Amino acid sequence: MELEQQVNLWKRATSHGEAVYLATVVHVQGSSYRKAGARMLVTSAGERAGTISGGCLEAEVSRKIAWLTRNGSSIQCYQSSFDDDNEGVPYGLGCGGTIWILMESGQSVHAVLKAMEQTLRRRVPAVTVAMLEADKLQRTVVLDESHADEVKIDHLQLRQSRSQGRVISLPGDEPGQLPKAVYIPLLPPHRLHVFGAGDDAQPIVRFAAELGWEVTVADGRRHLLRRERFPEARHMELIPFNASSSFAREITGELGVQDGDSAVILTHSYEQDRAILKHLLLMPLRYRGILGPLHRTERILRSISEEIGLSVEEGLARLHAPVGLNIGSGNPAVIALAIIAEIQAEMEGVEVSVSRQSAFAGTPGYSDSSLSIPSLV
Repeated sequence: MELEQQVNLWKRATSHGEAVYLATVVHVQGSSYRKAGARMLVTSAGERAGTISGGCLEAEVSRKIAWLTRNGSSIQCYQSSFDDDNEGVPYGLGCGGTIWILMESGQSVHAVLKAMEQTLRRRVPAVTVAMLEADKLQRTVVLDESHADEVKIDHLQLRQSRSQGRVISLPGDEPGQLPKAVYIPLLPPHRLHVFGAGDDAQPIVRFAAELGWEVTVADGRRHLLRRERFPEARHMELIPFNASSSFAREITGELGVQDGDSAVILTHSYEQDRAILKHLLLMPLRYRGILGPLHRTERILRSISEEIGLSVEEGLARLHAPVGLNIGSGNPAVIALAIIAEIQAEMEGVEVSVSRQSAFAGTPGYSDSSLSIPSLV
């Protein structure tokens, strides 16, 4: 969502002749609410999009960024502290860390925002590279490796940042120095395909849209697939789920399911779930989840095992079943939260766990170790 908000603000501001400024977190030591790569766009009219902290620095940076970049780019260091740690500190970030923020104005900002627009509108990934030297910067927007040669950018770091979607920092020559270069990927919004347009799909679409994901809702029931039910969905497709050979073309064609996307199946129909799984299990998706008890999913997998060339165990290894983290049962919003949280964890490559508070010590079955959260039944 930040990407789209920043591009929209940039377009609006430039159309009105306003100056724009960009603040980018390029380095963090210790704890910080936002990490390297976080950006905030500021206009001369005082509007802003994006965040660089938990709300502690945005106003401060917005007020000063025009002045700080009057002679070119500037790197500012902000020492965060707990509120009562250091007297004389005008603001305490409360995180106990230090962050360095690159501030830019002029053509370098427009170059970054043009790349962001390409990423958003055409789904063309890019990598911005901040080459740092003390408080000076050379910045370039790299769209492909041919441009990398012009500024002697490390091809391996470029490919890794773009393919893995993570910020890569090349350390400085001395301990405590700023990195020599910071590779910041610009990736298209993550795409989530929701199969089923029942009431339980509505909060999933809302939560996903809030995270800035592009959401497609597909169903064969016209009375459920209405814009007023899914105002946040980017696309809605009326597709009858069946086992025909044309269904595979519909998934990749009309629905646009592609490598790296996520999919959640909640049609509440055994035959429809079977038809969808038959095709999705063979696609290199980032995440697949299916609603319903495990024995039901195992039955589906047994019925299509020979046809798709996967055993039940191999099928389950590619599938989150039952879908969602175990955060307790409840209404559709609780289930949606469990599903979205599991997808987010999968995207970040983190293993979700919960640590029980010491207040539970002595409770039967209590353990001090972190407990992995099982899937939602």
